[in-house]
Amino acid sequence: MDKNLPAPKFTENPLPKELLGNIVKILPVKDKNELQLFWPIELLLPFRDSKPEVYIEELIGHEGENSLLSMLLAEGLANELSASITDEMNLFSLLTIDIHLSEKGKNTFFPVFQKENKFFPKEI
Repeated sequence: MDKNLPAPKFTENPLPKELLGNIVKILPVKDKNELQLFWPIELLLPFRDSKPEVYIEELIGHEGENSLLSMLLAEGLANELSASITDEMNLFSLLTIDIHLSEKGKNTFFPVFQKENKFFPKEI
């Protein structure tokens, strides 16, 4: 039912720096071997004509030699990797990396996280 209410407007980022850099483990409802990593980045909406999100997603999701996925595959830690960027509340964009872990990666996900940490700078 449409109540003709105005959309809420947000004025500050809900992800202050002191809350970033944490590992949150969630007990899944389904049996999934997935590691999700999130980075808040500068809002890309003003640059939509040049589509920087496509470039970033393709770069991170690249499956060729020396890619993050190739490193994880070589060690038997992951089977699949994808990246996406969404605009959140017209305040910031959110870079998400989904890594589908192998059984080995599921049991020892911290090495996966360490590989990713070497691949990306501390702040994007």
